[in-house]
Amino acid sequence: MNALGRHERVGEETERRTMKPGTLRLDQILLAFTGEMDRHTTGGPASDRDLRRLEASIGHRLPPSLRAFLLHLGGGLFFNGHEIFGAQRVMIHDIELVPDIISMRDWLARTRDLREGLIPFHRARGVIHVLDLRSNDANERVSCLDGPDDYPNLAGFLETVVLPRRPVF
Repeated sequence: MNALGRHERVGEETERRTMKPGTLRLDQILLAFTGEMDRHTTGGPASDRDLRRLEASIGHRLPPSLRAFLLHLGGGLFFNGHEIFGAQRVMIHDIELVPDIISMRDWLARTRDLREGLIPFHRARGVIHVLDLRSNDANERVSCLDGPDDYPNLAGFLETVVLPRRPVF
């Protein structure tokens, strides 16, 4: 069990990786995720209505790439260890669930110094990543909540951190 009380999964591919320039487009990344659905547990794609309610609750529009990801796959557990938060909680099995974005944001606001406009969307091995919705930066910068890791956009983050190192398509 790690510092956040989460059970680490055997064989999860969540080791730290050096950021590389994004070589894949978001549509290619979504194809890679879709090609390995047997390695994911999701709540299914979010509806546009779900995402509009989420945006109203957080007071910001979701970045286009996160919106596309959630519309295509939804939140859940990906590649055996990467939680990606969505519009709704996802039950993994009888004693574990992946929280939704709002629940995770509220928990972090109560327990840590989560600044307004930072939206948690990913957790693996207790490391939480956020998107900064405060700027008009089209690059959709991703930051590690507790460390120096910084990624220029969601596609680069997904390619570097979440996708397995071996080719998936």
